[in-house]
Amino acid sequence: MRFERSPELIAAAASRRRSTVWAHFHELILVLLVSLAGPLAAAAAGEDAQTPVLILISRSPADSWAVAELDGMLHVLDAAQPPVRAVVEYMDVQGGTARPEYDADLLEYYRGKFARGQFRVVLAADEPALAFLIAHHDELFPQAQVAFCGITKFDEQLRSDRPWLTGVIENADPTPSFRLALKLQPHLARLIILEDSTMSGRGNKVHIEREMPEEAKRVSLELVRADTAHALFSAVENLEPNSAVLLTRAQVARRMGPELLARCPVPIYGQRSPTHVGAMLGGALIDGERHGEAAAQLGLRLLAGEPAANIPTVPGVAPRVVVDYAQMQRFKLPFAALPPGADILNRPRHVWEEHPRTARAVLAAFGFLSILAGWLAWALAQKRRNATALKTSLSLLNATLDASFDGVLVVDTNGKVSGFNRRFAELWAIPRELVEHRDDAELLTFVLDQLKDPDTFLERVRKLYATPDAESFETIEFKDGRVFDRRSRPQRLDEKTVGRVWTFADITARRAAEDAHRRLEAKLAHTHRLEALVTLAGGIAHDFNNLLAAILGYAHLGRDSLAKDEPARADFDAVVKASERARDLVHQILTFSRQSPFERRVIQLGPVIHDAVRLLRATTPAAVEIQCEIDDAAGTVLADSSQVHQAILNLGTNAVHAVQGRPGVISVRLEPVEIGPQLADEHPALRDRACVCVTVRDTGCGMDAETLRRVFDPFFTTKAPGEGTGLGLAMVHGIVQNHDGAVTLDSAPGEGTTARLYFPIVDLPAASEPPPDAPPASPRAQRVLVIDDEVAVLRVAELTLRRLGCETTACHGPVAALARLREQPSGFDVVITDLNMPEMTGIEVATEVRRICPETAIVLATGFLGDGAVEQRAAQIGIEEIVAKPFSPATLGAAVRRAAEKAHARREGELAAAS
Repeated sequence: MRFERSPELIAAAASRRRSTVWAHFHELILVLLVSLAGPLAAAAAGEDAQTPVLILISRSPADSWAVAELDGMLHVLDAAQPPVRAVVEYMDVQGGTARPEYDADLLEYYRGKFARGQFRVVLAADEPALAFLIAHHDELFPQAQVAFCGITKFDEQLRSDRPWLTGVIENADPTPSFRLALKLQPHLARLIILEDSTMSGRGNKVHIEREMPEEAKRVSLELVRADTAHALFSAVENLEPNSAVLLTRAQVARRMGPELLARCPVPIYGQRSPTHVGAMLGGALIDGERHGEAAAQLGLRLLAGEPAANIPTVPGVAPRVVVDYAQMQRFKLPFAALPPGADILNRPRHVWEEHPRTARAVLAAFGFLSILAGWLAWALAQKRRNATALKTSLSLLNATLDASFDGVLVVDTNGKVSGFNRRFAELWAIPRELVEHRDDAELLTFVLDQLKDPDTFLERVRKLYATPDAESFETIEFKDGRVFDRRSRPQRLDEKTVGRVWTFADITARRAAEDAHRRLEAKLAHTHRLEALVTLAGGIAHDFNNLLAAILGYAHLGRDSLAKDEPARADFDAVVKASERARDLVHQILTFSRQSPFERRVIQLGPVIHDAVRLLRATTPAAVEIQCEIDDAAGTVLADSSQVHQAILNLGTNAVHAVQGRPGVISVRLEPVEIGPQLADEHPALRDRACVCVTVRDTGCGMDAETLRRVFDPFFTTKAPGEGTGLGLAMVHGIVQNHDGAVTLDSAPGEGTTARLYFPIVDLPAASEPPPDAPPASPRAQRVLVIDDEVAVLRVAELTLRRLGCETTACHGPVAALARLREQPSGFDVVITDLNMPEMTGIEVATEVRRICPETAIVLATGFLGDGAVEQRAAQIGIEEIVAKPFSPATLGAAVRRAAEKAHARREGELAAAS
């Protein structure tokens, strides 16, 4: 420990200070050094220019406190990475401050010695060094930052005009030592504070009374002025056992420390290390080395580039608790009362520390004898261990084999069974009597009787025994559906094959899980393929609607321009019918892709099925019998009746084609059902829900497994070209999915097909059907602006509206149309805009129209409406009507008329509200 050097340092310091040569001639030596400063500085300039740190020590090397501070500084600088070099300079100031003439000599000396040295940091120890730097910093070291330590009183105002200054303040607090005294002497009643010529004792007494008022009332604090040895010894020699002494400064410890310690009958506590160490029992000491370390840490921060102005002064360093072992024993004080981390000086050394060679020899001999005794005991017990080792090993091996999850069978090179574990018998369900008999022939027969293909298994075993060193693996299947993994490896002993080890693992559950996983992957792939086709179908249908709008519009215009007896009128009728069929096909595609809006209401499916069957009978050959069985007690469902009607017609049409013109039966049935576990697993949305089931069964040709797997794919069909689109069952699937239901198909070649549609039951009364709309009338004379990016659609709409009596203006694209509206804000009664255009969407156009001319009615034309977001946004903007493409003259005219009427009603309502 660092404190163990302190007594020797104190003795050396006292010896040096007794030397009158140094005391009387140190100034003469300094003068000589000043005279030699020039040559010495020139010699040392190269080193000083490369040394970043100057350590300026106030006192001489004989001062123990100064030596401790320097030790702490050098310890930190040497441990830095990389180590930091430093120049150490002792000012040798004896007493509190340097005389003016001595200060002038030092200035001249340092000016010559460090003329070329560019120190980056100066570390100052104690008041004289700091005072010297404050006076001469700008002259000697203008570029250097300064960190000080050992300063008990520091005026922070000094830093206001000295941004190069920071440091560690010495906190001479006596309360930690007083607390230590109270811990070691719980019955302490009197504390003598030895005062010296510095008059610091009164301040210490006041500090204790302020910081520890309760303890200060219980313990009598007394100041004793002891300027002579006689006065000092007289003050302490007759103290009672419940007393203690507190040293506050260093002079008493230096001059009379050991003698005071011997004469004083009570413990002496100190404040400073190392100056008080030889004259006390212990204390919470202000440590010079710790102060030096703290100052050096600040110096490293300054070297790293952190300015001193940004580093606040450190208010103090934690004290170090130190006690002397002999003094603790002298006063019988408890070591357990010491705080954690306390240093105990002069602890007696153990015998192995006093006589290490003898101790090592004794330990070696004892170790040899112990080893010899242990070897003899081992030798005596080895025979007994060997006797039980084989039995233990075999028991452990059997226990390990029985604990295995796999069945293990061991045979010799001839195939004779050497043994097997419990799991093998469990897997193969071997009876107990067969296990006890150990008959290989019976065991083999019992095993082979369980296998699905015993001959192949036996043949593989024979081939394996023909090659003793081979390894093999196979999967074996049982008659009862179990599946085992079978592995076989040769058993070797001393690099010689002595048998074979078979392992069997039951993988029945894993095989079932893998099969289920494959089925799920196939279903997922089918779903992904269906989604891709849905997206493609929706896109094609959207673009096709624009083409149909032009074809159907021009067909209507051409037909209506001819007289009723004109032969060409029939041709236009054919074009109109073909276009309407194409429109219906597009509607089917949009329904399939879920891009066509539908309205679900609470309905009974019975009337819908009756209507569909009646329509199916009208188009079915007489040889095919259609049966219909409706359970009127079936519950209500939330459905779009037109889409359910379409699904039943599609299934019926497929059934008629499946009969292929031969006599047959098609039955349609409606009934409530309970959802089974398998169907619930495949369609989780139906789990724990009551459903109605629509069953369509035919006696037709049926389908094989491959056709059944692809039957719901869009555009997949088994019909000849021209007989079908392949969208029928795909539409059925889409419709049922839209209704949160499920569809299943059961079929086999030659056994007909059964389709089942499941719809969840809702506990609500059925809604009444709305009356059919009256045929739309032509609009009154209106001023209409038509906006579309398709020229053909734009032309058709323009001609159609003009024939209906409207004053129509057509604009190709939204930019030109909005410019026209800005020129004539009140020039139009109705604006018709397409929804999907490249420059702006119809919603954006409608928003701008509503801003330019708020009284104008707006009609939105679109090829598809999607999931309802368009209608919601249109309602927010205030669009009066939405018309679907392709439109007929009647639907377009009706939309224009309704929009105008709604706009007129809105204006009248606004006027009424304003009045």
